[in-house]
Amino acid sequence: MTHTKSEKRPWLGAVLSFFLPGLGHVYIKEWLRSAMWFAFAVSAVLLFVPLPETGSATSMSGAFDAAMAATQDLPLEALLPIWVVRLFSAIDAYWLALQRAPAEEDEAEQCPACGRPVDEDLDFCQWCTTPLPEREGPNGSSEGNNPTEGNAISR
Repeated sequence: MTHTKSEKRPWLGAVLSFFLPGLGHVYIKEWLRSAMWFAFAVSAVLLFVPLPETGSATSMSGAFDAAMAATQDLPLEALLPIWVVRLFSAIDAYWLALQRAPAEEDEAEQCPACGRPVDEDLDFCQWCTTPLPEREGPNGSSEGNNPTEGNAISR
């Protein structure tokens, strides 16, 4: 298993998005795309699933029964757009999760000793305390810092 900084699993985002379009995008923190895919799913249902011809349901169980009855005998023309939205939402979530992981790994500088990402404000690795070469320390450049050089006070 490869270690990524985001720790997001692309397959989990795809599975979540397949069951509820937009949920996998919430998992990978793509908020706008999540809302877009959820809107696509709702639009597909509203446009292609016919409304039940029964009267208004008075109870919650009656509404649930009416919704289940409406979806029992749907033709392929009504189901196909819904399945297409679900499939493409899952593919998009998987693709986004794959694209985000390598970009985050490449941005962070890694310690030459332990290979973990290091904080850019420190001049040593916070994991193994190895001094990092060519880093600016609190007193300027870490190379050639001799306390006796350049500290003479001229009068």
